[in-house]
Amino acid sequence: MASLDPKFHEETLSIHQEHQELVAQLDQMDAALEQMACYAEVFTDLATANQAISRGKWMAEWLPRHYEHEETTVLATIAKMSPELASFAREMQRQHNEMRVRLESFRDTIEHLSQTGNLENAVNQLKRDGKDLTRMMRLHMAVEEKKFAGVEN
Repeated sequence: MASLDPKFHEETLSIHQEHQELVAQLDQMDAALEQMACYAEVFTDLATANQAISRGKWMAEWLPRHYEHEETTVLATIAKMSPELASFAREMQRQHNEMRVRLESFRDTIEHLSQTGNLENAVNQLKRDGKDLTRMMRLHMAVEEKKFAGVEN
């Protein structure tokens, strides 16, 4: 097994701080999605839709930099340590790609919401998709955090 790069702890701390920043954004996204309501084809609170759009835009701009940072530092380091950790790193990168696609689909849906034929169904689907995305991101980060902590110890 390869030894840890001396900067590994600094990088995992940096990734942890980025994860905390993302969790705050996910909390805001979840709150906006929870409050988003549509009755009789009329939004009751357009501000919550705008909050969800804003959080989605922020994530779409921020996440690629985070993924690149994580993949080129911590994941690249642990991938050299063992076949099991290399497999873990590949799986995390695969999930990064899946989350990128899901986020783009979510953003596309929310940006075209007003053009849908059945607004109430579209809002309900958007809320489900958004909650699935934030749940996936939270689980992904928890798995990474646990693995990174285990490697450091």
